[in-house]
Amino acid sequence: MVSFSKTDKTDLPALKALWLTCFEEDERAAELFFERTMSFTHAYKATENGEFIAAVYLVGCTLNGRQAHYLCGAATRPDCRNRGVMSGLIRFALDDAKNRGDVFSVLFPADEGLYRFYSRLGYLAKCTARTRRLTRADLGDTQNPGCGTPDTDVLQKLSLKNNFLFWNKDFVAFASDYYGVYGVKTVRSENAFAIYSLKGRTATVYYSIYNEIKELKSLLSTIKADTYIITGTGANPLLAGAKREICGMLRPLTNENPPDDVFIGITLN
Repeated sequence: MVSFSKTDKTDLPALKALWLTCFEEDERAAELFFERTMSFTHAYKATENGEFIAAVYLVGCTLNGRQAHYLCGAATRPDCRNRGVMSGLIRFALDDAKNRGDVFSVLFPADEGLYRFYSRLGYLAKCTARTRRLTRADLGDTQNPGCGTPDTDVLQKLSLKNNFLFWNKDFVAFASDYYGVYGVKTVRSENAFAIYSLKGRTATVYYSIYNEIKELKSLLSTIKADTYIITGTGANPLLAGAKREICGMLRPLTNENPPDDVFIGITLN
């Protein structure tokens, strides 16, 4: 019989082992997740005959000032799949989250099949993002952005405006190091922050926050690129007019109406 419960510290070795079994993950990245996020993440497990067969994680965040979480790391042992274990575990985790006060659950499915799977669990395709290809000339006249450690709490509020997942500082710092394992880079100044990858002379900017748009332009100009593929929200003037695309799902856990056009920003497995 399959049973569901929250995890505790003694489960960490089994959680790590299952994560590495189910995902094509660098072990260093997995270690970062378990070392750096567990203080604000709720983890749940499914067991059968005393054996660990599935897990899922709810990373704490807020959405429009309401308590929320980002669901990730949904992993089922290969020989236990297609039995409804994960559906049951997610329902158990969401019930616990609702009782804890979470208002919204947000996630980013890896493929179309998972969009269908999560829709059966009540998730709605209400998360979006905008993407635009720009040239260095589009950045205009820029200045040396200087150096410094940005206050990511302040920058999120200033640049993303509304309908976005607000990540705590520890998670933003973790994400920078986590993606760094895969060669993704971070640039920062006192007034701007961006996570990007570089292929040839093209920089793909996955996430950016800033005090003023000129600060972001100056920061991006320090990347040795001729072309920039930037993803973000319509609040970013560089993306004004860019077409919205579905980029994640949201499920309300109460009777509160879910917002449209929610931006997740930083995503994990």
